[in-house]
Formats: sequence, structure tokens, C-alpha cells
Amino acid sequence: MADIEDLMLAVIDSPKPEKLEALKSAVAAKADEETAGHLETLWEEWESRKLSPAEAKYVLAIAALGVPGKPYFRKMLVNAVKTLLPPFIAQAPVVKAVGVRDEAKTPAEIAGRFEKLLALRSGSIVFLEGSRRWGVAGTVDAMNASLPMMPFAQVGSNAAVPLEIALKDAAILASGPDVSRLVVAGAVPVSAALFRLTVEKRKLVPIPEERLKLMARSGCARKLDDAAFERYWNIGAAQAAPASPAAGAAKPGSRRACDGRSLKEIQLLLTQEQEKNAPAFAADEVSALCGFFERLSPAIAQRDSKLVAEVLAMVFERTPENSLQAIVNSLVGKIAFFPEKPAAATQETFSVWGELASKLLEKLCAGASKIFPEEYLAACAVKLPLKAINCIGPHISNELLCSALANQRNCGADLLLWIWKNRKKRKDDNLLALVNLDNVSRALSNEDLPKVYLAARRELLAMLVEDKPFQAHIIAMLDDDPVMLGSILQGALFLDAGQRQSLMVKLAQQSKKIQEYLEGGAGKKILDAGTAHNESNDAPVFEATYTSVHSHQMLIKELDDIINIHVPENREALKTARAHGDFRENSEFDAAKERRNYLSRRRGELERELANIQPVLMANVEVTDVAVIGSQVEIELSDGRVENYCLLGAWDGNPERRFLSYRTRLGKALLNRKTGEEFEGPDGKPGKLLKVSALPAELIAELDK
Repeated sequence: MADIEDLMLAVIDSPKPEKLEALKSAVAAKADEETAGHLETLWEEWESRKLSPAEAKYVLAIAALGVPGKPYFRKMLVNAVKTLLPPFIAQAPVVKAVGVRDEAKTPAEIAGRFEKLLALRSGSIVFLEGSRRWGVAGTVDAMNASLPMMPFAQVGSNAAVPLEIALKDAAILASGPDVSRLVVAGAVPVSAALFRLTVEKRKLVPIPEERLKLMARSGCARKLDDAAFERYWNIGAAQAAPASPAAGAAKPGSRRACDGRSLKEIQLLLTQEQEKNAPAFAADEVSALCGFFERLSPAIAQRDSKLVAEVLAMVFERTPENSLQAIVNSLVGKIAFFPEKPAAATQETFSVWGELASKLLEKLCAGASKIFPEEYLAACAVKLPLKAINCIGPHISNELLCSALANQRNCGADLLLWIWKNRKKRKDDNLLALVNLDNVSRALSNEDLPKVYLAARRELLAMLVEDKPFQAHIIAMLDDDPVMLGSILQGALFLDAGQRQSLMVKLAQQSKKIQEYLEGGAGKKILDAGTAHNESNDAPVFEATYTSVHSHQMLIKELDDIINIHVPENREALKTARAHGDFRENSEFDAAKERRNYLSRRRGELERELANIQPVLMANVEVTDVAVIGSQVEIELSDGRVENYCLLGAWDGNPERRFLSYRTRLGKALLNRKTGEEFEGPDGKPGKLLKVSALPAELIAELDK
């Protein structure tokens, strides 16, 4: 125990990453009451200051090791959860649902619940063990601490599940075309082995074996009786288990890495050879590795992408430079993290880069810099996690980075942080100009990010609110245009009320022009907008709005065009108009100002609406005798007329096509009515719901694209 005490004192003196990691390793070896008692000294020391995101994550990592809960440790858990909670769900009911104030919950349970909360993104697939139901998660209702769930694969119904229940027994999977087969109960269910592989690939949190079994029993295999299900599941377990070595097979230690029969075996052999300082691969070894990668199943390469990246990193280190291209060519079409067109790839494609250990990442980037042209690396760097940009950045020129960003038209929080942190080394005004309030706001507004990108987003938010040099740079980038500051801050949903006010005060302290602008009434408008977004205590602010996938995509495109096309064009128009001199008779300047105000209002409207939208996949809507979003209704009016409508989402209304938004007066009157029920129409006269039926297949295809 003296070792833990020494390590703890070293952390108190200087909480460097290597010291924190050493202490965590020591705690993992003995996570008992005695260790918990010693750690109280550290937690008492940390209690007196605001936790950084890294320290908050460390507290939860210690909790996940199973350390018993002590008074100061429980206080630190409360602080850690509050520090790491995304702003849009940072409400007291959500904190309560995580269980940090419940003495009956162990720290390990709290850490597990918090991990699930971060994984509960809108659109993720959820299985609830207690009710044995599947569904598609909506946006967490922070005020009511509930999770809206919609039907998935034509199973279940719309419901709001208490968040505490969801965090207690939910299995959470990333959405994908292969997930629906886990639920659809056909004549023959998907094999148990494939069920396990799909869950392993898509899971966002750990799933114990018993819950995995229950998922199958309540999903694709629900039509099997108990005996048939046990046979089905046991066969799958046998197929999924690793094969035993054949009799007389050579021991792993006597085999070369290039002789490995699986990715895992190659990784093990490479590690053993690395410990013995093995030389570069000979020609026959390179040929054998190329053969293995050519035979590697694309499905396995996609499922085990992190393992593939780790193996490639170690292979790159020992492969002669003239053979590196052959190694990569043998994996063409199989490895998503080296996409053919990086500019068109999503951030999810590159998330594996952020999951690698630092040493392996350096090796992977060093190899990539010798294989791929600099233009390709620049296109990748735009979307990489911060730790990967740190490794690949030195291999890319400023000019190519700017060019890649111009083609991409947006910056993520990771790249903005990297540019800012390397501003003295890079010394490029064009690159540094990308770190402006518009780009920062857009990066912070993006909440649906893979896990490896969240840390950079939190750090960028902290810099915007707290870092004076960063704020001074943001002010300089505003180009003496405080109105732009106001329009962006009014729509900044990522700021809570306290952060919004603190940021305005700090910006006003550094700029007389901003101070005058805020004191002239703009400051109150910005604060009022923040209150409307975040602070109503009487009703939930983020009431989900349902609409079709097609309408959702159209709104996203409109917002994207405003941010990336219309606002920059308007900014240039204002500069041109200002250059003409006298503003009193400058019609171009007046027109540009009106256009700016309209764009600001419209952008705020779209950002508020999109923050609450839950897109509905019409193909998954289960239509019975109840009028629901995604159904066709036939109604009889008071004068005897019979009319037909398609009852659709909030943004799907189209009178010419008889598309009825559920938020119209007639839509509200019909929603959730049963066939045969009467309702009061918009004119106050009675009507009757005659029939409910499914939407036409061609309309479903149109709305779901």
C-alpha cells in the first residue's frame, strides 16, 4: 500500500498523465476498502478546484475499476459527471438518473450508467432487458429524465422510457443495415454466431452474456420454443468460440508473424518479435503478409477495424519502404480507415485512429506518410481525431491543409484545436483564420459525434469560455462586426445560461466595441435566447419534433447552405458596401444588413428546430387501427364529405398532395384516434375517423430517402 500512497502523493504534486496512469494501474490491482480509504486524500485535494475534463474522466475510470464508495469519492463522482455531461442534457433530473447521489449505487454502477448515457444518441438501437423491448432512441428529454423510443424493425410502439430504467438495463447498438436482422423473426432466425458477431461489431457499451442471450430470445429467435432456442444458442456459442490448436501444431513462439492464421495471432507474434528486436521483414515475409491480407474477409476487416489498424501499424514499422504499397494494395476495399475518397467519408470512418495507443498511432501515420500522396493525407487530416492529427500533421504543408479545408467547407473541433495549439510552429495566417467564431460555433453545435471526438469538443468549449488569448483571437476574427457575434451567440445551443453570460462579460472586457454593442440591448436578447433554450423550469424545452427523414435532410441542407454559402457571401457583401462610404444613402449596405438579419434569424430557427427533431423511418411504422405519424387516414366530416389524408411529420405538410402535418389543428385532432372515434375538427364541428391504413410503398420510399 506504500506504493499507492507514493503514487497518490506524486499525482497531488503534479497530475501528469503518466502519473495518473501509474496510480490507476496500482488501484486496478487492489480496488478494495483500504485503497479507497487512501484515495480519499486525493479526492479531498481535488475537491477544492474545478475538474478538467481529463481529471473528470479519470475519476470515472477509477470508479469503473470497482473501488468502493467513500464520502469524498462520491462528491468527486458528482463533479465528474457534471463536468462531462454534454450541455444539452446537463440537467438535475439527468444527474439523478445516473445515480451519483444514490448511496445504494456503487461507483462502478455509476460509471457504467454514465457510459450508457453518452452512448444514447438519437437514432441508436436500444434493447431494454426489463421489458424485453427493442426500439430506436430519440433525443433524451433532460427536463423529464426520459428517453423517447420509437418502433424498430416493425417491433414495439412509440413510448417514453424513464431514463433511470434505460441506464440500468439497456443494451445500446449503433444503427446500421445489419442490425435489423437481429430483431426480424422470420421462418429461420439469423444464426446465433452471426447474431453475436453483429452485436460485437455494433455495441456501444459492454453487453454481458445473459443480456446478449435475452436479446436474441426477444428478437429474431422469439418464435422458437425454449428447447429449440437453447439448441440454437449453444450451437452459435460453439461456432463463435476460438478453435483449439491442432495436435502437434507448432507453438506460437516458434512461428513467424507472417505465418499467423488470424489477425489476433499475427498481433501476438508481432508483439513477441518486437520484444526480441526483430529486423525488417524479408521479401518472403512481406509476400506472406500480402497473401494473408488478400485472403482476409472484408466482413472481418470491417468488424475488427481497430485490430487491423494495430496490426498494420506494427507491420509498417518493419516493412521496407519499397514494399509498403504492396501491403496496402492487398487490403484495398477492406479497410475503411484508409478510404478511397476521404473528403466524402464520415468521421465515423476515421474514429479508429483515435482508439489506437499513441505509439501504434505514430507508426501507422509514419507508414501512411510514405505510402499516400500529401493531398490524400491532408483530406484525411480534416476529419481525424486530435491525437491522429498530431501524428500526421507534420507530414502535411499548410497550403494543402487550407486547400483540403476549402473543399470540405467545415472544421471539426479536433482540427480547430490542432491549428490553435500549433499556431506558433505553423505561423500561417490563412490557417489560423479558420479558427473563427463561425467555425467554432458549428463545431460545438455538432453533438452527434463518435466517442473519440467528444474530448476535443469539450476542450474547445472550455477554451471559448475560459481562455483569454483564444477569446482575443476570436474577437480579432470578427473583423469589427459585433452583430455577427450576437447572431451566433443567440443560436448557440451548446452554451448554458452561465457560460453564455460569462463569455459575454469576458469578450466585453477585451473589446470596447463589443461592450457597447452588448450594453445597447443585444446582451439582453442573447441572454433571453439562452433562457428560452435552456432554463425553463415549468416545461421541457426539448420536446421532440417528429418528421420524415427526407424533410430532416432538407432542413440540414438549408442550414448548411446558410452557414457555408449565404453567410460568407453576405459578409463579403457587407465589406464591399462599407467600402462605398456614406452609410446614409448606401442602399447596398442596407440590403446587406437586412439579408444578414434574415440569415441570422433563419439560422437560429433551424438550429433550434433541428436540436429537437427526431426523424421517423416510415418503413418501420407499424400501422394498426390507430392514426399515427406515418399512416393514411380516411375521415368523414360533419357535412357528410369523406376525405383522405396522409398523416405525416411536422415538416412534411403539403396541402396539394393531401399531406397533413401532425402539428396542424386537424393533425392534432386525429393523432392517436382509433378507427370509429369522433373528433372535433378545426372548424369546431364533429368528424369521424373511418379508416387507418399504411402509406403507399412509393411514398414511403420518397419520405425515407
